[in-house]
Amino acid sequence: MNRQYGAMSGLAMVLIALNHAIHFGFQVSLVEGVARNVLIILQLLGFLAVPTFLFVSGAFLTYAARGKSTLSFRFLRNSLSRILWPYLFWSLVFYIFIYFVDGEQYSIAGYIKNLLVGFPYNFVPLIVFYYILSPLLVKIGRRYGLLLLLVIGLYQIFLMLMQNPEWLGNFTPPTWTQFLIPPVLFNPMAYWAIFFPMGLVFSLHNKKLRPYLLRFKWMSVGLTAVLFLLVVLNTTSNLLNAPWVRYIFPVAFMLVLPVINRQSIPLVKQFEKVGRRAYGVYFFHLIVLASAVTLIEIYIPGLGVYPIIIYPLFFIIALGIPMLTMEGMTHTSQTRKVYRYVFG
Repeated sequence: MNRQYGAMSGLAMVLIALNHAIHFGFQVSLVEGVARNVLIILQLLGFLAVPTFLFVSGAFLTYAARGKSTLSFRFLRNSLSRILWPYLFWSLVFYIFIYFVDGEQYSIAGYIKNLLVGFPYNFVPLIVFYYILSPLLVKIGRRYGLLLLLVIGLYQIFLMLMQNPEWLGNFTPPTWTQFLIPPVLFNPMAYWAIFFPMGLVFSLHNKKLRPYLLRFKWMSVGLTAVLFLLVVLNTTSNLLNAPWVRYIFPVAFMLVLPVINRQSIPLVKQFEKVGRRAYGVYFFHLIVLASAVTLIEIYIPGLGVYPIIIYPLFFIIALGIPMLTMEGMTHTSQTRKVYRYVFG
């Protein structure tokens, strides 16, 4: 697997922490004007985060399957275990938290539905889905990689249009199209269906594709920058009305990801350290931020008038507390046994 992917996974987690730190910061400390737009632009970088996670996950599967005709049942069982146990644990923690803090509760059927659709950890069901299909995806990807991406890409476009019917204007899709919408994975597939298969196929055919990706590297970088500018204009101004651009902006970045030089990544070792613990940080940091908002609103509401404190503080604790906790749990044999069930 490309050596830069560990650092890029860490960078993706940093972008998620930054996005959510700003989101929760807005709840306790409102800012206006240029400062708010700057924070929103930083948030928009988060559109790259989940696609990067999914791309790297697909590439990891390819690495695990190297030299094999298919993935072993043992590998899939262990991988799904590392995904599902932390997901169930932190979902339970989150549901308990919102019950005691906000009084928010659901029926048994409601909790089951939340788990199936990934509330609040919305891309996990998509990861599970792709891992279950991975033996088939690897087999098809080896022989018909580009065709696989074309089919999944077209299906995602279809789901995007079903998710946003106003883009079609006065056109009403035929009734039969409703049968093509997946009941649980509709939203995550509309946002991110293509990225896991991209990582898988690009890694399976790395030797063939890499020369082309290198040849057009700077064109891909430029396209990514232009699309990000369009995302910013669409979000922060009235100059552009193109909500669809947020869906294709990460696709352009995925063309750059495989040819990024590891040595060119600033703070590469720090990002790799975060990348190794990214899955656990992803789950834990939401609880940290939600708790911080609650504590500030109850005990120090006046702190909200100091955004210069709130936003950096939220970002630091969103990364710092999970990383320190996870590091501490690796020091004893007792906590190491629990670690995989809590953090994966």
